[in-house]
Amino acid sequence: MKSIYFAGKFNKKGGSDKSLSERLVDDYRSIILGSSKKLTYASDNLVIDNKFIYNGPFYCEQASNGDFSSTDCNVVLDSEYKSVKNSDIYFALFDDNFSVGTIVELDWAIAMDKEVIIYYKEEESEHDIKSEYWFAILNALKSSNKVKVKSFKRIEEVISDIKECKIFYEV
Repeated sequence: MKSIYFAGKFNKKGGSDKSLSERLVDDYRSIILGSSKKLTYASDNLVIDNKFIYNGPFYCEQASNGDFSSTDCNVVLDSEYKSVKNSDIYFALFDDNFSVGTIVELDWAIAMDKEVIIYYKEEESEHDIKSEYWFAILNALKSSNKVKVKSFKRIEEVISDIKECKIFYEV
């Protein structure tokens, strides 16, 4: 089985009256794993459809009030670096919740010679790429022949591709 690291910013939609764990329910990884609770702590390998292993990221810190937090950057970076290192496939999602951290992780994955899959959200046409994504995607394509890029219009397309494991058979 291949292990996959799913990059992208954790979805923080919703009002400030919701806890982070409540907001994680909308994250695409929660939908893939079937529960947002699986994102709030590192646990044993999580298998997706008996074919692939979810290897991270996890919200692995807990604030004093019991809510989950990502304030300790050194702990988070170390955890994410190890997860990328232990993965076979690096999956990056560039959507409206774009994160600079995804670019850092992408660079790690390329430097470690990982298989890379990038999904980016389309703009007006199939060939429009937001400027925030363009440089990262171009650099990835230039740096490695193990990079696959695909566009999407709605997050449901990405979820469907992941659940059907279509995208992982191409690498």
